[in-house]
Amino acid sequence: MATSAYVSRINQIDASQLDKEIYHILRQQTAEISKLCTPGTIGKWQPEINALLKVVVWNYSLRNGNSTFGQQLLNLHYDKYNKKKAILYIILSVVPGYLQEKMIDNRLIGSMERGNQIRRFLDWISTTVRLLTFVNILVFLNQGNQPNIIERVLGIYNRPTTTQRPRNIGYSYMTRELLWHSLIELFTIGLPMVNVHLIKQRIKRIWWTRKIIGRSVAPKLEFDTKCPECDQSPNLPRHAGCEHIFCYYCMKARFTVDNCFECPSCGVELHSARMRTA
Repeated sequence: MATSAYVSRINQIDASQLDKEIYHILRQQTAEISKLCTPGTIGKWQPEINALLKVVVWNYSLRNGNSTFGQQLLNLHYDKYNKKKAILYIILSVVPGYLQEKMIDNRLIGSMERGNQIRRFLDWISTTVRLLTFVNILVFLNQGNQPNIIERVLGIYNRPTTTQRPRNIGYSYMTRELLWHSLIELFTIGLPMVNVHLIKQRIKRIWWTRKIIGRSVAPKLEFDTKCPECDQSPNLPRHAGCEHIFCYYCMKARFTVDNCFECPSCGVELHSARMRTA
């Protein structure tokens, strides 16, 4: 018996991901078109639209051929594939998702007498399918073919249309991506720990030394009063020792970082213990 042609696992996974990306791009385009319609007109037909998009993709790929768009991009095709399996493929791809969107997401079963039982049954089916999908991935990693559970059910295999060559891996690109993601994680974790207001205050002191000491001025809330922090009309006005009135959230945020800070407008040192309602 002849040895079957080797198909790399990464090519099969990439082909599946490309198919999903093509479908999501079509969904995004239909969502953009629906913005031009009256709100709610298209939304109630969303499950039907999603099913129709899958049928359209299938019609121009697997109906008249033996490879999906993702497989065509990576020079793959299905072996042991025929028209009967093509019809079963689209049924298994469309019907479960359509029923879930139509019956669960749209809450149509809520009005039925045995709605709770049907919902639990559908949840059980969904959980079972996810478990089988996980098991199928483990089998795929061991055997090297049929990454999708539908392929395993129908007994179809991925085969190369041309002689497969080792994939060239751009290590410089991978290094840049890893470095970029590491920097993003570093900034995400580190920036919240930096007291930006304190740094701005220290920098401002270099050329701005005016400071009011020993002067007590009662704050007065007027129509044109602005918060020194956000330059907007004070929301839940508060003051803490100078003539300026802050928003509650602006002042509370500064006091959360530090128990005292200098007023951005007059330079008076404000303390959390003196925070009062204006």
